[in-house]
Amino acid sequence: MAASRARHVVVSTCFVAAVLGAGVAAWSVVTPADSAPASARQTPAPATTTITKGDLTDTKVFSGSLGFDRPVPLPGSATGTVTWLPEPGKVIARDQPLYAVDEHPVRAMYGSVPLWRDLTRGAEGADVHQLNENLAALGYGVSVDDVFGPRTERAVRQWQEHHGLTVDGSLGADDIAFVPGEVRVASRTAQLGAPVNGDVLQLTGTTPVALVTVQPADEQRLAVGTTVSMRIGGVGDPVEGAVVDTRQDEDQGDGTVEVTIAFDPGDRDVPQGGSVQVTASGQSAHDVLSVPVAALVAGDGKAFALDVVRSSGATERVPVTVSFVAEGRAAIDGAVRQGDRVVMPS
Repeated sequence: MAASRARHVVVSTCFVAAVLGAGVAAWSVVTPADSAPASARQTPAPATTTITKGDLTDTKVFSGSLGFDRPVPLPGSATGTVTWLPEPGKVIARDQPLYAVDEHPVRAMYGSVPLWRDLTRGAEGADVHQLNENLAALGYGVSVDDVFGPRTERAVRQWQEHHGLTVDGSLGADDIAFVPGEVRVASRTAQLGAPVNGDVLQLTGTTPVALVTVQPADEQRLAVGTTVSMRIGGVGDPVEGAVVDTRQDEDQGDGTVEVTIAFDPGDRDVPQGGSVQVTASGQSAHDVLSVPVAALVAGDGKAFALDVVRSSGATERVPVTVSFVAEGRAAIDGAVRQGDRVVMPS
């Protein structure tokens, strides 16, 4: 029995990476020191484990940080001199000022279509529909349609009067700008006292996201739409997230990929810049027999084997093939069955 145990191999942690990457494992046989006389030695019963049947999934953990999605620019379309800009980190909601030109606030309205013209009575289109949606959300009586009719003009006049503006019933780039929703100021691009020229602000959404940088080989594991498990700060119960964006990390210039993961923080405190551990699944093997990797011993050539404990207590070395390694276990094929006991190295 001692000789049988001596032939067990200790599988180094590099085995898992080798099987997953190149399919070649590095093995070494470790022979325990045994200098005491045979009469003075006692042979303890070997440790064993059981062959189980089930699913194995290759998972990988990535470290990242908490922040906000990639900033997008807000073009300055008003005409004049920049006289006010919000501080970075400020959250701007509907009808609140985004910036000011000649001391005239340009206010946020929600919509995906940029304001590309003055909106006045008789205009029709998606931008008019957005305006009507915003006026309705602010409590003005309008029809939410694509037409700038009498009701829209009346609502615009009421809006202008409420903000102390010239009441003329039309709106332009000096008055409003469409943004996707409630936004957060990431940085200020324009300069106070300078003419409006190009982008004014860099904006993000207000919901925290996880940001992870990965090597190109792991990009598919974190493809857009992939569901992942996350631990905020590495503690507490995991939360579910979904990959919403991947792109080349241009700042690094080494081919790495920047991954953005959206999640619902619930009532958790999510500090910007805090750490996050993201667990992503890869390949899976279903309904397979498996043993701990450490139970494998060297067989003939590059083959593997298991020392199976028979009902008599004797062990039999049984050749097996390894088809998949994940979760510290090896999926095996051979003349073995679910429930068989196999020897673990001491």
